[in-house]
Amino acid sequence: MRGSRHHLQLVCAALLGCGDPATTDTPTFVDPVPDETTPPGPTGTVPTPPTTTPPPTTPPTPDEPIVVTLALHPTIESLVTASWEQPADATARVEYSFDLGEWHASPDAHTPAGPAEVLLLGIPYALPVTVRVIPDVSTGVASPEVVITTGVMPPLPLPLIVADDPTQQEPTGKWLLGSINNDQGGWAPGKYWMFILDRKGRVVWAKRGINEDMTIYLQVSQDNDILWDQSTFWSEFDGGDGSKIHRMKLDGAETQVIDAPGMHHCFIEMPDRSIVWGSSTGFQTEVLRKIAPDGTLSVVWECEPFYDSLGLDDWCHTNSITYNPATDRFLLSFPTDDTFVLEVDGTTGEEIRWFGHIPQSYAFDLPTSAFQYQHGTTWTPEGTLLLSSHLSPSDDDALVREYIVDDATQTLTQIWAFGQGDGIDAANAGEAHRLPNGNTLHNTGTDPRVRELTPDGEVVWDVKWSGDRLLGRTIFLDDLYPLAP
Repeated sequence: MRGSRHHLQLVCAALLGCGDPATTDTPTFVDPVPDETTPPGPTGTVPTPPTTTPPPTTPPTPDEPIVVTLALHPTIESLVTASWEQPADATARVEYSFDLGEWHASPDAHTPAGPAEVLLLGIPYALPVTVRVIPDVSTGVASPEVVITTGVMPPLPLPLIVADDPTQQEPTGKWLLGSINNDQGGWAPGKYWMFILDRKGRVVWAKRGINEDMTIYLQVSQDNDILWDQSTFWSEFDGGDGSKIHRMKLDGAETQVIDAPGMHHCFIEMPDRSIVWGSSTGFQTEVLRKIAPDGTLSVVWECEPFYDSLGLDDWCHTNSITYNPATDRFLLSFPTDDTFVLEVDGTTGEEIRWFGHIPQSYAFDLPTSAFQYQHGTTWTPEGTLLLSSHLSPSDDDALVREYIVDDATQTLTQIWAFGQGDGIDAANAGEAHRLPNGNTLHNTGTDPRVRELTPDGEVVWDVKWSGDRLLGRTIFLDDLYPLAP
């Protein structure tokens, strides 16, 4: 059941503070037109277009100053376009600053003489940003500085930074990509927002999903598109007949929309750029479907024969999918009454081994270390099993659990756990994955929070949202520019 919704007018003109982020009130905004992917503007707010100076009609000579024109993206108003007349072929760069004493830069790029423009990324909403162009980086001579203020904050839930220790954080984790439901009510359809945060918890990019369809499984493709799900399974109760997977650049331009019938929760992109998703038949069973880049459809694995072989009678459905190209195996997590994790051969569809609470599962060396209602299951680079779990069948404490898997004894030995007694009760969703520096990123689902943990269990980054709204999967990004058009 979905909980009640509380709304308040969002009026923003500052960094992160737009009211009290710790309250459970949510902002009021206007729904988009059905099937419209452009998010609405803030209620009652009409942005004033920036005043700009038109560029000269002919390129300036090397001795003339560069005239830079700035403009906000028409729908994603944290994106700024810098335009100028490039005087000569050279490697150019645009530098910009929005925090005192800190400058950022677009990637150096060969720029021919004539009209030029660069999209500036990673700027928080509602901040003045100072911009200068260096038309030839070999000289280092910059244009006069110009200033523009990014647009008002869209009406999405805003996070609060609880802990922040940059000295111990994953250095490539500069940005957090994820999604969150504006509406409260736990696992539920609603007004989903896709977002990117910086390490200060500021929103630097946001885009609304479609209607009240669920968007909870964002990821980055091999071609540096943002892949996002539009699941109608829970919003339209159509069995997922209208579910789709979108490929999109950071400016919101879509490069492909893929029909994904039956999709209710998760999908992945394969090394060959195929897409695989869990396709459910009502609330009965599921198959893994794959669509190849040329549009060919196939079934990778069917759950019903596996369930029949074990005498199981439950709704078979996945809540996470990962793939290991080194072993050609899928790792599937099932949030059924008897939760379990299953490895499946990616070529034959054969079930290799499984762990959890169904017949013939690998056992836990200690009953108290058993995972319950697990989500976001992955293999670490060291070959250990990592996941987000409830503490027990009767306790929703959100834990990270890590296991050594012993094939000889068919046992799981827990080697690390974190989160017990922290007061985070994630009834649904969540995930855990290992970061390059050995830290772990833990997402706690419907008690929306993301924490970065050291191997010793120290929290070095902690960002939280209010209420029991659903937080979709979250991943760190090292650079935003590959996602630009």
